[in-house]
Amino acid sequence: MPPIPLKPFYMIRHGQTEANAARIMAGSIDSPLTPRGIEQAKDAQKVVAKLDTKPAAIFHSQLSRARDTAAIINKAVNVEMFEDANLAEIHAGVLEGAPYDQCEELFNSWPSVKGGEDPKDFFKRITLGKSKAIERFNDPVLIVCHGGVMRAFGEIHSVETPGRFENAHLYEFTPNPENTIFPWHVFDYRLCEKSDKLIKQRSDIYESDFASAIAR
Repeated sequence: MPPIPLKPFYMIRHGQTEANAARIMAGSIDSPLTPRGIEQAKDAQKVVAKLDTKPAAIFHSQLSRARDTAAIINKAVNVEMFEDANLAEIHAGVLEGAPYDQCEELFNSWPSVKGGEDPKDFFKRITLGKSKAIERFNDPVLIVCHGGVMRAFGEIHSVETPGRFENAHLYEFTPNPENTIFPWHVFDYRLCEKSDKLIKQRSDIYESDFASAIAR
């Protein structure tokens, strides 16, 4: 697969789902947003509304948790939305519906799971989905996806990213071609609780693992 285009973009995980709240693995199961997840998406909408550079379009998976999060966020920008199954969460096979404590290996590495999607195939479709989204517009797009998709983006670039992506937390990726391992600077956004001011800061969600990636 060709590399993912080195262009700026935004990426966010969906809001909390019923599966998240129950602490079970969803994977390809279509688990809907909880009331809390809807509120998280509304908070993300407020963040996106304050961006200096708004998304030119929104891309999301076919799973309702990503689609509904995208639709709520889009009320801030009213741009075209595109659905792409290549951006969906990994199919976790026999672990779909399993409690989190049975899924630690899946959250922290990329094992082959009985009846599940081969991790290499997952990486290929994520590369395809992200590349199609990023290439389609000159300006940055927003990709609304899943925790496994965000972890896979690191793995594709040989950066280990154990499951630590918050629900509905916005990340911005700006090209950094000087780093040949993970060629983006990563920023995250949140609103100041006291002033409602938008706070942008560098994130080490991927970059903190450069040293271990180089050593492998």
